Amino acid sequence: MAGNNTYNYQQIHDRKLAESICVAATVTVLAFDPAKMTVNVQPLSKHLENGKYESQPPILAIPVACTRCGGFIVRPWIKEGDTGVVLYLDHDMDSTVTGGKEAKPLTERNHSTTDAIFVGGIVAGDYTVKGLPAESLALATDDGSIYVAVKKNGVEIKGDVTVIGKVTATGDVLSENAVSGAHHTHPGDSGGRTGQPS
Repeated sequence: MAGNNTYNYQQIHDRKLAESICVAATVTVLAFDPAKMTVNVQPLSKHLENGKYESQPPILAIPVACTRCGGFIVRPWIKEGDTGVVLYLDHDMDSTVTGGKEAKPLTERNHSTTDAIFVGGIVAGDYTVKGLPAESLALATDDGSIYVAVKKNGVEIKGDVTVIGKVTATGDVLSENAVSGAHHTHPGDSGGRTGQPS
């Protein structure tokens, strides 16, 4: 009988321990700092506290996961109200995130909400993806009115394009009515047609 009590106690202890470990959470964005690439978020799932479900406190100044390497960065734009996911790291991240190098943890924190990383937005609510070409990798506004889509047979752009710098093309450039940029001609001043661009 004593053995059963010990086993039951161990089960309860293990369950409570598992419940206390933070792994990941869905959140809503409260604020975004594009210079520091951090967000303030509010966890969406309430937690059970003394028999009652309570809202969790907001988590502030969370680093945003993005691709930054080799002298380049892919920067997402995040706004208040976006829904996303945070992951909680195994150890205190203060020294490694601040220094960017191998270091000893400053505390013995494990899976703490203090050590969260915002890994990106997710599609939530009644939003559906629309207006984008199928079988393509697309960068777009969420209503599909503007996009850059990489397809198997080329790149498709919808929307006005502003270029800061020169444009160099190794092939021909066609206008909307199929006039060739490389081979078009114009009426000459004294009749006939001009030659093609050199």
